[in-house]
Amino acid sequence: METVFLNGRFLPEDQAMISPNDRGFLFGDSVYEVTRWYGGYFFDLPGHADRFRRSLNETRISWKEESRIEEISHELIERNGLGTECAIVYLQVTRGVALRNHAFPDPPVEPTVYGFARRQSINTLACERGVGIWLTPDPRWNRCDIKTTALIANILPYQEAHDRGYMEVCFVRNGLVTEGAHSNIFFVKDGVLYTHPETSDILAGITRKNIISLSRDNNISVVEEPIAADMIPYMHEGLICNTTGEIIPVITVTDQVIGDGTPGPVTRRLQTLLRELIQSMDPQR
Repeated sequence: METVFLNGRFLPEDQAMISPNDRGFLFGDSVYEVTRWYGGYFFDLPGHADRFRRSLNETRISWKEESRIEEISHELIERNGLGTECAIVYLQVTRGVALRNHAFPDPPVEPTVYGFARRQSINTLACERGVGIWLTPDPRWNRCDIKTTALIANILPYQEAHDRGYMEVCFVRNGLVTEGAHSNIFFVKDGVLYTHPETSDILAGITRKNIISLSRDNNISVVEEPIAADMIPYMHEGLICNTTGEIIPVITVTDQVIGDGTPGPVTRRLQTLLRELIQSMDPQR
């Protein structure tokens, strides 16, 4: 039986009970974070913890024990026997339990804090061969920088893309590529890496941040500006990235083949650099 964390306690999953009046359930009034465990260590747990705290601050959700993010993450791995496995840790904080009302509870109530750890491997086939993504208008709200659980506007286009046989979506807002439903997007033209800048239109991805840093440290030019959707046919490479999938080459966008339809040299180099960075965090090395 999986052990989860709920409101200060570690307990079997089937004993975890949450009120139907929880604002996370009623409104999606909650934020979350997902971190990757590599069989002995987390990748950039401080970066994830900082982003989690930012989401809490931006939504004005107060969790007095937010300093325990790292501790809880480690203990979930240990209690579920995942020490040598490839896994993820999920943490979510809602505004708490109160009768349904759009206004914040007054006086404030204690937040609901939930977390779990589960085995999850990397899709190595997708990383090797590349995938197709589906170009579609971005229907989401104007605060995509907050990692909220209110994801229906991500889910519906993603499901349509999935039904059409695509791995991910490529959102377009005002004619410009923003990101995917659960990935950041990069394109490469003439050896230069392009990605949307950090604004309220995208989530500041942890893998994205590390790719940009690795690129600049290894003489790969990076331009943080959005690519116009009508420029996609002129791109030489594409890639998506996220915590659970690392770097996945993009070889088609809807029916447009990118480059020669195979993962390109900049993407391959970034995959190698990211893998080396991940392995360098192994305390056993």
